Amino acid sequence: ERAAARLRGLDVAGQRVGLLLPNLPALPVAIYGAMRAGASVLLLNPANSAREIREHLEDSSARTVLTSERLTAMLPAGVQILSVEELTATESGTQAGTNGEENDGDAEVVVVYTSANEGWARGARLSHRNLIANALSTVEAMHITENDRVIAALPLIHLFGLTVTLNAPLSVGAMVLPVERFSPGRILDLFAEARATVFCGVPAMYMALLAAAERKGVPEHALRVAICGGAPLPSEVGRRWEEVFGVPLREGYGLTEAGPVCLFNRVDRPHYPGTVGFPFPEVEVTIRDETGGELEPGEVGEICVRGSNVFLGYLGEEGRNPRDFHGDRLRTGDLASVEPGGAVRFRGFLKPMFTRSGFNVYPREVGRALEEDSRIERAVVCALPEPVKENEIVLYIRPAEGVSLTVEEVEAICSRRLAAYKQPGRIFIEREEGRRKREE
Repeated sequence: ERAAARLRGLDVAGQRVGLLLPNLPALPVAIYGAMRAGASVLLLNPANSAREIREHLEDSSARTVLTSERLTAMLPAGVQILSVEELTATESGTQAGTNGEENDGDAEVVVVYTSANEGWARGARLSHRNLIANALSTVEAMHITENDRVIAALPLIHLFGLTVTLNAPLSVGAMVLPVERFSPGRILDLFAEARATVFCGVPAMYMALLAAAERKGVPEHALRVAICGGAPLPSEVGRRWEEVFGVPLREGYGLTEAGPVCLFNRVDRPHYPGTVGFPFPEVEVTIRDETGGELEPGEVGEICVRGSNVFLGYLGEEGRNPRDFHGDRLRTGDLASVEPGGAVRFRGFLKPMFTRSGFNVYPREVGRALEEDSRIERAVVCALPEPVKENEIVLYIRPAEGVSLTVEEVEAICSRRLAAYKQPGRIFIEREEGRRKREE
């Protein structure tokens, strides 16, 4: 409440406030304080480049940013910066207010940039109702109670981490253990020391935990639910996890625009390895063709979602257009089929994207960012399958006419313009003589 009172003094009600933080204990205070003060929270990823953060701030019209003092250098000039160290400090004589803003359940409360398949990230707007519905569905599907201890190792500025490892457990009084930086050894220690009962991660995290357990040994633990999402889970990883830890690795599916979770291998049903499970409570999932017609079980089509978890829309875009919706059903851009028992099997992507360490990478967005450098005429991105991080990024560069670039120079451009998870592992540069031969 003290954080909310401080923010009310900055007159943020009805405005968007940026939040640029890793998983610090102060993050819940900052995000809930901003919501309590009547603001909408723009979630900014510290793994992004300063260029990306600037673009998101400009596009969303956010003028105030809550961050840590060590991250202020990433922010552009002209924004009002409030450090969480200052926001959460107890000041003698400060009287916190007691009256929060009365928020409409359908009012925008969070903005997350996503869906950059056309080269530009779009700001997805979610409401109080969206977040609450998905949090309560998470509690029901995963049977989270006040006795649980949930490790928050996923970034809390992503909806996957925010919903499953913060909003849902706190809604029932469970304990949340935030981890600022994922370290497999530290997570194994928390399994033992904190007697953690719920862990949520992406496939690369589970691979790292299995490798660490092989080196250190499997700790005594109280884990009862292990959740995997963000990218398809290799079957061998799921099999090994259950063999080593004695707990099924339950896969689910979701996307930012749906709050995010839509499907999950619920703890109160038989586990179906290789599938992303069943629709969340109060979420309707159907598989449809390109015209919006519903397909039969076994047929592959686009996952479409309807429910109170589905977002309000994108910033600057009015209504629900056919590109994103079939009527009132959200088109996810992902392919799946329904198994005979009703579980859903993920089949791939319709939209031009791939995943890396659980993050979505949109080739055209990466290419556009690099082409803004005057030395680069064309940048093309593709994926090379990689066992741990799912995909390695391969970059093909055509320099501008008369320009010669080295790999080191391209790496420096990438470092300035791209998030850490978008950095290429392999770079190929077209030489001038090759261009002349094609033109002849």
